[in-house]
Amino acid sequence: MKFDIVNIEEFSGQKAQIYSIMYEGDDMTLMDHFFEDNEKEHQADLEEMASKLHVMGNDTGCRAHLFKLNEGAPGDGVVALSYNRMRLYCLRYDNTCIFIGSGGYKPPYIRAYQEDPFLDSKAQEMKEIAACINKAIIEKDLKVKDDGTLDISEFIELEI
Repeated sequence: MKFDIVNIEEFSGQKAQIYSIMYEGDDMTLMDHFFEDNEKEHQADLEEMASKLHVMGNDTGCRAHLFKLNEGAPGDGVVALSYNRMRLYCLRYDNTCIFIGSGGYKPPYIRAYQEDPFLDSKAQEMKEIAACINKAIIEKDLKVKDDGTLDISEFIELEI
């Protein structure tokens, strides 16, 4: 499945660029789907997560301590932004850039996302996206500049 990387201007700022993924043929990013799917039951948690994203983009950057690290394979950069029981899976490039996937509610009766099929599917999806983005970076089809902005080769085709 092909996808685009979309800058989320409402969160991006001087300290970090916040991106999400939009699959070909979809008119919403994965982040948009996450917020829309969870807004009725977890509105307060989502507002806090949105506030954290805004602060990262404009004040603090995407510092490691703001995320639950090592949610993917070693070295792939997959992390989770969490608040209470909500999890939002991301690829953290460094302090200046994150790529947001999707996530959901982590029930209190599970210890790890792998125990919940829905959360596991969202984490696995982010791992696949991270592998594609990391490959593009290694092959120099995608470059993350020092300020977190992207330089994408016009011929790049991001596909999982």
